[in-house]
Amino acid sequence: MREWNVIEVLRHARHDWLNRLQLIKGYIVLGNLEKVDEIMNEIIHAAEQESKLSNLTLSKFVSLLLTFNWEQHSFVLHYEVSSPRKLTNFNDEKIFQWFSNLFQIIDDYADPIVQNDLYIEMNLEEDVLCFFIEFYGIIKETEAIKQFLHKQTPSFSINSVNINPEALSFEIKIHGE
Repeated sequence: MREWNVIEVLRHARHDWLNRLQLIKGYIVLGNLEKVDEIMNEIIHAAEQESKLSNLTLSKFVSLLLTFNWEQHSFVLHYEVSSPRKLTNFNDEKIFQWFSNLFQIIDDYADPIVQNDLYIEMNLEEDVLCFFIEFYGIIKETEAIKQFLHKQTPSFSINSVNINPEALSFEIKIHGE
């Protein structure tokens, strides 16, 4: 993961906001107020999710998710935080490393010429951080991803793995330390 300085973060955030505002302005000019409303609802939802994500107290992991789509990858990352709480019993570095490795292996084996999307849903249940992960697109090599998911990582349990050349889904539970 690249380290971002404050100026770069502000530049990317400003660029994202300007793109959104230009899109809204374009639909207003065209008189398509339904599309304006749809885009504004998407912006509100994204801002709420960024806020929930930022409250997780896992700074490296959160930074990875927030800045991931700013760089060139073979897939677009989407996330949803169901229960935004302070997470004091979880190892930020381990979670960051595991997801960095997952993103890298998917980046390596997803076909970059098609639309690929990775969805991550996060939820905290008692002292267990649960992630439900789904990928839709084209995976050129499923075996390497299977091997990665079957590697044992202390306090991580991976369940319900389904993988084929067009989709991947699994659940990961991380137990607090």
